[in-house]
Amino acid sequence: MWMDHRAASQVDRINGTQHSVLSYVGGVMSVEMQPPKLLWMKENLRESCWEKAGYFFDLPDFLSWKATGVTARSLCPLVCKWTYSPEKGWDDSFWKVIGLEDLVADKYEKIGNQVLSPGASVGNGLTPEAAKDLGLAEGTAVAASLIDAHAGGLGVIGADVKGYNLPCENQPVMSRLAVICGTSSCHMGISDAPIFVPGVWGPYYSAMVPGFWLNEGGQSATGKLMPLTSTMDWPQKLLNYHLEIPHDPTQGIGLCITLDTFPWRVQFTCQLYVG
Repeated sequence: MWMDHRAASQVDRINGTQHSVLSYVGGVMSVEMQPPKLLWMKENLRESCWEKAGYFFDLPDFLSWKATGVTARSLCPLVCKWTYSPEKGWDDSFWKVIGLEDLVADKYEKIGNQVLSPGASVGNGLTPEAAKDLGLAEGTAVAASLIDAHAGGLGVIGADVKGYNLPCENQPVMSRLAVICGTSSCHMGISDAPIFVPGVWGPYYSAMVPGFWLNEGGQSATGKLMPLTSTMDWPQKLLNYHLEIPHDPTQGIGLCITLDTFPWRVQFTCQLYVG
């Protein structure tokens, strides 16, 4: 799960390697990406999980596997969350230096050694079991996936905006910025050449729009924060706290309020930063 932040120490060690693949995630890998999670499982659940697992999937690839029985992965999650290169494939040296050399030894069978472009047909479509569960016909085509935010980004970037008197009308798609709001906020833009920005995820080639490079920023859990704050009684508790404690006006109260609840996905990428 992307929001599982238990692998903070693992991602710090990964970032400490300064491996070249990190340049494609803004120079600093997020704890929400998959290599630190895999390393955490190996170090903490070796016998019960790591050694028994047949495969490790991102959610969109898990869904296509359940639908088709095919373990092929989509380029989108592998490039954006797993350090896969569309041009070079997996980098053996990266997995070895972070302590996951066993993935290299089995030729990446567990994390994906067959990769499809988003939208490509997966296997022979729905299996009989999946078709029955979904109420659809056996063999119904299943496409290689996009991550949810990237599916939204594709829709925004590729939208036909003619006739709406928008500033982006008659402008190249590279001039558009897709802002996708769900559990988190994602700001996504594409370019025809790779752009390396410290602290900004990417550049990812063909991960969202074929033939274009993707850069992605944003902030985690912003959408999830809305229902949380609407049910919290923290304002009253905070006020009571200040009314109850002795207060020396010459001294700071030791309380620091930030504007953000979780780490940014751009520039300020401290893994444990919370507000």
